[in-house]
Amino acid sequence: MSSINWNELAAKAEQQTDTQFATQIASLTSMSTTEISTFIQESTISNANALKVLQEVNNAASANTQKATAISNIENGVGFLISIVSKIV
Repeated sequence: MSSINWNELAAKAEQQTDTQFATQIASLTSMSTTEISTFIQESTISNANALKVLQEVNNAASANTQKATAISNIENGVGFLISIVSKIV
């Protein structure tokens, strides 16, 4: 997953419809497009900000406290992350 160009993906996300975005994210995860769309709606996060959260979570160079701070600074980032975790737990 480290070979993903997150900045390019974020730029594309701003131009894509929600359905296209959900399909692309679903292809990178084991979640369905319906699940992706649902938790994005529940957390009221933009596609670009959703990618920022995923990028922070995936950032191996950052400590957990740095990730938490970065995610808390992304609009609706915490709600989005909670929605993801609730699907796993």
